[in-house]
Amino acid sequence: MGVAAVFLYHPANAQPFAYITNQLGDSVSVINAQTNTVQNTISVQGKPAGIAVSPDGQRVYVSTPEAKGIAIIDTHKNAVVSTVKLSEGALGIAVSPDNNRLYVADWYENTVSVLDTQSLQVIGVIAVEKSPSGLMVSSDNRFLYVANRLSNSVSQIDLKTLQTRNVTPVGLHPFGLTLDSKNERLYVANVQSDDVSVLDTKTMHNIATMKVNKLPYAVTLAKNDTLLFATNQEDGNISVVDTRTLKVIKEITVGDKPEGISTHSDDVHVYVANWFDNNVSVIDANTLTVTDTIKTGSGSRAFGQFFSR
Repeated sequence: MGVAAVFLYHPANAQPFAYITNQLGDSVSVINAQTNTVQNTISVQGKPAGIAVSPDGQRVYVSTPEAKGIAIIDTHKNAVVSTVKLSEGALGIAVSPDNNRLYVADWYENTVSVLDTQSLQVIGVIAVEKSPSGLMVSSDNRFLYVANRLSNSVSQIDLKTLQTRNVTPVGLHPFGLTLDSKNERLYVANVQSDDVSVLDTKTMHNIATMKVNKLPYAVTLAKNDTLLFATNQEDGNISVVDTRTLKVIKEITVGDKPEGISTHSDDVHVYVANWFDNNVSVIDANTLTVTDTIKTGSGSRAFGQFFSR
């Protein structure tokens, strides 16, 4: 699939963009969040899955397991400008808030590679537990959190030393992670136990476990961290949790096999990638209803932080 026409305006001057990996289509759809339309489709070989947008919005980092590494998209050119070979286990991916480091989880090697974003060279490798998947960097750049799917745990990594500070047991097969804006709570989607763990990041103790629906894969927050949204892949819906009471307050039907989920910078609109329906649902966090559905590409997965800011 080729690259569509380049924008007539600079991304920095527009609304945020959502970058959706289409794993079966070997592409990334670029959604203009002002119009909720796909404005570009970028060819990305290697079954793109995980995604992370740089804080300045200039680059999009994509994990490409079949190409055994990552691809780097230049958002001005809307094209892949570089690739890095790592291994076929590359899946979870995150970029540091200072834009200097990139973290890539290796599902098979049980490690996280640390790359310098300027040179794209590996500058460190962190040993974690079995099958690391979701990654999240705290906004103060102190810690990296890693969901270890087959170890049923979350690792907290000190980014000054690149050493593990804590390993906390959670539910079965943790996958997606998200942090609140104060870096006080970490929310963990546990796929096989159908629940979400809530960790206190100071102690890394599990302070609550919230039952949701079947196969929750990823989570995001909205409305000043008061609402949590979890994608329930098997049930084709989203569980909405009031983070003050830690109770599910609504279930919202979306497309088939939702996985990736991320929140617009307006803190109200939540975008959900529906893997089997090849589209993205848009949820209004004020009304808790789906307000739009955007056709994307084959196998829309978008696992990670896919919004530019």
